Amino acid sequence: MKHDLFFDGNLKEYSWTIRTGKKLAEQIRAHPPAYLSGGKLDVKATEESKFIALHIGIYWGLGVFIIKDNDQVNIMCDSKIMYEIFTKGKKLDNQIINDKINFINQLTKLRKIKMEFQLIDTKDNLSTRHLFAEGKDTAGRDSFSYV
Repeated sequence: MKHDLFFDGNLKEYSWTIRTGKKLAEQIRAHPPAYLSGGKLDVKATEESKFIALHIGIYWGLGVFIIKDNDQVNIMCDSKIMYEIFTKGKKLDNQIINDKINFINQLTKLRKIKMEFQLIDTKDNLSTRHLFAEGKDTAGRDSFSYV
């Protein structure tokens, strides 16, 4: 099955949207305080948050059985840096980003997920709106309706 995975993040939250046909599964989470992760996830840049969102989006999609082994996932990326890291092997000196790349690669290899990266305009990112919603949630903050 084919899916489009949109994701975004800022210093406070990260969000992902999985589009399968006409169905959308949309989620948003707050970054935990650094002390809860042993200081490993002290998010200081939006690029770090985007890598976290991508990793958790894939992991969550597998966990709630939206994404299954051998599925095709089109990674809808609005970050040129991320796009170049995954498509051209560009390297960064950032522990959070490098850890997330490693986890994404391990997970997709283990579950035989076929990833295709597409560079998109930020205005076309379905997950960005969740980060800027004033006063109400536009995406789920738990997985209860998916399991």
